[in-house]
Amino acid sequence: MKRIANIQSIHFSGEETVQFQIQLIKAMQERLSAVTPFEGYKEYEKGPWANTRRIFVQGHRVYYSYDFKDDSIVVKGIKAPGMK
Repeated sequence: MKRIANIQSIHFSGEETVQFQIQLIKAMQERLSAVTPFEGYKEYEKGPWANTRRIFVQGHRVYYSYDFKDDSIVVKGIKAPGMK
């Protein structure tokens, strides 16, 4: 969640940025709560996103894995639009 905390914009006030961060987290929770174990694009690459799945939430790429033991989802990373 460090990436969400680092979101900044010269076009918005600090309070507006905090509201956007909260809205993004809620949208991610809502989207991920409805995800099935095999939904999303499977990442086969080597590196930090290997063996994760990817979905889009408000244009952000959310990388996650599904833990079958605990029947839970673990977010591995988030990339904002335009990030490589």
